[in-house]
Amino acid sequence: MLLDVPFIPDGGYAAFLADHAESVGSVHFSLASPLVQDARQRLAKGDPDRLVRGLNTLPGVDKYALVNTRLHAPGRYFDLAGLDRTGELLLRLADEADIRGLIFADGYYLNALSARCPDVAARLEAVPSINCLLDAPDRIFATLDMIGQTAFRPPSRLVLDRALNRDAKRLRDVAGRVRRAFPGIRLLLMANEGCLYQCPYKLAHDAHISLVNEGLCGDRTFALNREFGCVRRMLADPGSLLASPFIRPEDLSLYESVADGIKLCGRNRGAPFLKRAVDAYVDRRYAGNLLDLMDAMGDLADRVLVPNPDLPAGFADRVTSCDKHCRECGWCAGVMESVAVRTDPGLPSFQNDISHP
Repeated sequence: MLLDVPFIPDGGYAAFLADHAESVGSVHFSLASPLVQDARQRLAKGDPDRLVRGLNTLPGVDKYALVNTRLHAPGRYFDLAGLDRTGELLLRLADEADIRGLIFADGYYLNALSARCPDVAARLEAVPSINCLLDAPDRIFATLDMIGQTAFRPPSRLVLDRALNRDAKRLRDVAGRVRRAFPGIRLLLMANEGCLYQCPYKLAHDAHISLVNEGLCGDRTFALNREFGCVRRMLADPGSLLASPFIRPEDLSLYESVADGIKLCGRNRGAPFLKRAVDAYVDRRYAGNLLDLMDAMGDLADRVLVPNPDLPAGFADRVTSCDKHCRECGWCAGVMESVAVRTDPGLPSFQNDISHP
């Protein structure tokens, strides 16, 4: 199974990916530009020249630009000059870096960009973001029908919703129906996001990031998660960490019959994190703290130690066949109690701990 991994224009990381070219099928990248919003906070202004140079060190690897913010400020859909500048940037990347397509979550913006820049759109695939929540054939078919009404090329791949990672039967059913309808399409699964299973905060979280990137409010997204969302939940209910729909490196073989590739995330965590994750999933094993491989749960890696090798044999079989009624089951919570350690001062274990930072 080939990997789809984040690309960041870090010289050492680009060389690292080139060394792993036989395992990397595609990369996705942020433009880090006020013109083009994506689904993570923009940490610094991008340098298109540096980005093009870095992408060109990866010949033969499919390249996708992230235009996957949940929503845009309403004026952007009607800003013809702004759409023209976005089209020019994407055209440059197509000409100079041979990008294959863009990844989107906002169908309004995809249609606006197609209508304004049809010649650019005709050169690029429009690939639905994982945040389009492609968890059922009818949702997938509806999304592909929408793309078909634009000037963009249809996607050659889809990343299925992360929740399907933990429902083996449903994953097989969805993958089978999609392949019968679209025989040439490649199906990928997200491996290391590490968010809550069926996260009830997901849509609001994505929307808050969009508002921040559009300059409409200050960034309080982590504070929201810490005080009212997923971080609070994970520390108060440690079983939710293992109920998260991640795929461990050791368990990739269980998915080979239904998926063509694995997607890794974590571009805002920097090159050391990305190198560690890529190495683990290429090697299909990791001897350290499981949270050191996870994007969302990585915020807790300095507070919680989950020794990956200590998870019980048959872990993946158990969590992909259960009924997900976690409060009644308690199996994941029991595993956490037996193997995990709170490493921040004064909290040596999870027993009776319902605190949050």
